[in-house]
Amino acid sequence: MAGITVLTRSATTFKADSSIDEEAYRAHLQRLVDARLGVYLASGGSGEGYALADSELCRLYEIGVDACKGQVPVYANPPEGHTATETIRQAQMAVAAGVEAVCIYGPAGRHDYKPNAVEYARHLDTVLGAVDHPVALSPNPWATNGFRPSARLFAEICNRHENVEVVNLNLASLEDSYLIQLNDLLTRDGIRVYVPIRGSFHTLGLGAAGLLGNHANVIPRTFRHYIDLYEAAKYDEMNSVYADIRRFDKFTNYWGGSPLWIKMAMRVLKLPGAAGGVRAPFVLPGADQLAKFTTGLLALRNPEIDEMARAAGLEVPERG
Repeated sequence: MAGITVLTRSATTFKADSSIDEEAYRAHLQRLVDARLGVYLASGGSGEGYALADSELCRLYEIGVDACKGQVPVYANPPEGHTATETIRQAQMAVAAGVEAVCIYGPAGRHDYKPNAVEYARHLDTVLGAVDHPVALSPNPWATNGFRPSARLFAEICNRHENVEVVNLNLASLEDSYLIQLNDLLTRDGIRVYVPIRGSFHTLGLGAAGLLGNHANVIPRTFRHYIDLYEAAKYDEMNSVYADIRRFDKFTNYWGGSPLWIKMAMRVLKLPGAAGGVRAPFVLPGADQLAKFTTGLLALRNPEIDEMARAAGLEVPERG
């Protein structure tokens, strides 16, 4: 587990009746383990955590720990709570299942609620004081109805709670200057900061411990290759792989929320979880849109995607 880590917000696999497909889930996680990628289990977004009952969340945590622990980092990303009480309850479910760390956000922004700095700090201080377990904190403003904790406020919270071991930054909404400020203000050693793929050559150079995202659900070996090239200082090759990932990122943005495009890719590439699709309120597009998605996916000319497409029986255009 040494070196730079990629943490993937793992998708949740379902059967045709919308129940959890445990066999497919294990197979999906194994793809990530084989690529030496860590996992966040049952995330609210790509893992569809908000559509899962408590019993289902607990079961996903149990399977993930059994399938991954000791091989790659295995963390939980429970749905953020509106109150500290709810956040603590969600976190303790994951801790009981044996995950290595639990991701905590600020108080969830709902309807017209948007926390201020005092409410944000009080929420996290209460939660972190009650959860006696390693924690990952995320200041991402999309979880708090647009509230952006200053780097100073966020660093102060991290510095006064020894169980904060990881920070997850969404630099699309916080910018890389936030990472620089945070590095300057963190006084506790050993806090690992994870960043998205975008601009990662610079953010890894600024001290980030690794990458965090959801695109590795589909192309895990491409992410591993990118990190291997970075660590080997093969920057020309690395930049080519980075371009492949960013093309995939741009393509998937067109198709809406991450559960949709992940499950679309699973369906057309016949990956574990292909049969079940998404849970409501998401609705998988019809055959015409899946055909359009397939054409666009193959047009990316990503080597890993091409390999999976051939295995799925798709006709892959010859490279020009």
